[in-house]
Amino acid sequence: MLIFQGRNRVTSGYRLSDRPDHNGLDIVGDDSHDVLCPVAGTVKSSTIITNKADSTWEWGNYVRVDDAQGNRLFFCHMASRAVSVGQKVTPGDKLGGMGNTGYSFGAHTHFEVRKSDGRTTIDPAAYLGIPNAKGTYTGGKSGWVQAASAWYWYEDGAPVKNVWRKDGGWWYRLGPDGKMLTGLIEVDGKGYYLNQSRATVGGVYVPQGACVITDGSGRVVQP
Repeated sequence: MLIFQGRNRVTSGYRLSDRPDHNGLDIVGDDSHDVLCPVAGTVKSSTIITNKADSTWEWGNYVRVDDAQGNRLFFCHMASRAVSVGQKVTPGDKLGGMGNTGYSFGAHTHFEVRKSDGRTTIDPAAYLGIPNAKGTYTGGKSGWVQAASAWYWYEDGAPVKNVWRKDGGWWYRLGPDGKMLTGLIEVDGKGYYLNQSRATVGGVYVPQGACVITDGSGRVVQP
C-alpha cells in the first residue's frame, strides 16, 4: 500500500537527474492528509529536531518505523505526529498529518527508506511498488488481501478497520488492526457469531468469517 489513501502525487523522485542527491520521494496526498504506515513494524522515532547544528532538523516533525526486515522507514515534514516510540503499527495505521515543517517548501511528506545499517538507502518507489517518476499513483488494492494467516479487506489501497463489510451476500467484521474476525464477538453491546472455518452450518455452506444468522428454527439465513 501507499502512504496516503487515494491519490499519492510524487513531486520529486529518488535520485533522479534533476535531484541526484535526493534520497527519498516527496509525496503529496491529494485526497487525504493522513500519513499512513505501508507495512507492519515498530515506531523507533517520533520527534522533531530544532537544533540546526543537527542536519536532521531539516526533516521537521518525523517518524521512523522499522519493518520486519530491519529496514528503516522515515516520514518527514509532518504537521503532527500520531504515534510514540515503541508502538507497534500495522498497514494503514495513521502516523501523523502531512505538513511543511523543517526545511520544506510546501506541504508534502518526504518518504525515505534505509537498510538496517542506517546509512544505505533503498529506492522508496520500489519499496512501495510504484515507478520512480513524478506522477500520481493510487494503492490499487481492493477487496480481500491475505497476509500470513490473516485476511484483510482493502479499499483504495488501505485496509479498513472496525467496520462491517458485505461480500457475496455475507457480512464480515474487520477488527481494530484490520484483520477479519472470527468466533463470538460483541459490537455496540450486541453479540455476533462469525464462522471460524469454512463449513456447512444447518445445511448451508458458510464462508470463514461470515456472520451466521439463523431464524427461529435454527436454519441459517444468508444476510
